[in-house]
Amino acid sequence: MAKKYYVVWEGRERGIFTDWDTCKRQVDQFAGARYKSYKTRQEAEIAFRSSAAAAFKKAKATPKPKRSSASGPKTYSVDEIASLDVSTKIFADGGCDPNPGKAASGVAVYRDGAVADLWYGLFNPAGTNNTAELNALHQSLLLAQREIAEQQSVAIFCDSKYAIQCITQWAFNWQKKGWKKQGGDIKNLEMIQDIFALYVKLRGSVQVLHVNGHVGVEGNELADRMSMHGIEEKEEQFVQFKEHMDVQAVLAMRKG
Repeated sequence: MAKKYYVVWEGRERGIFTDWDTCKRQVDQFAGARYKSYKTRQEAEIAFRSSAAAAFKKAKATPKPKRSSASGPKTYSVDEIASLDVSTKIFADGGCDPNPGKAASGVAVYRDGAVADLWYGLFNPAGTNNTAELNALHQSLLLAQREIAEQQSVAIFCDSKYAIQCITQWAFNWQKKGWKKQGGDIKNLEMIQDIFALYVKLRGSVQVLHVNGHVGVEGNELADRMSMHGIEEKEEQFVQFKEHMDVQAVLAMRKG
């Protein structure tokens, strides 16, 4: 059977897929799904780019939604995540059981709309949920750095407003004030300084966005399962999940 390429313009994840099963997961029972198969990669890329260009023009003409709070990051919905036109989407999550207690981090990487890699580890027997979330964001930035070096566009999604605001907002003021803040010490300061230094290098090439946890965003759910897997395995390094990439089997694993 001749190989086909599937373009998904509207689905759980947008992009070009090389097998029907992956494509079907994006469009099956998805309201307003738009997709089509092509015989060659070139035809698929042209079709996808044409639609992306039209969407970009529309987005420029549409006023951006206002944030519900000036002090916090905008929360991206399932549809907004799916329609974001970047080639690599990285989902970060940290878990701790109890809190404080056994902690670990997880990451899910999507390329062109399909799950590509899962990562887990950085087990800490005396961690917190915040340190696990910061570690997950740090590893996501390191992965993003590699993707950017390969000329890929990247967005990172994290369900911790604390981790996002520490690195993308608060750290700028803390640095100006000699890494001090009004009212007391900065918790997890050394971690934040290391992550912030990397973020400053990459911020022109990567978006760090907020998504709510456990609301049906597949990437967030996979990252969550990886954080719990890291706790169960007591994996101190940050390693790639080497088992068969069965999304449903991973989703059936222990939740955080």
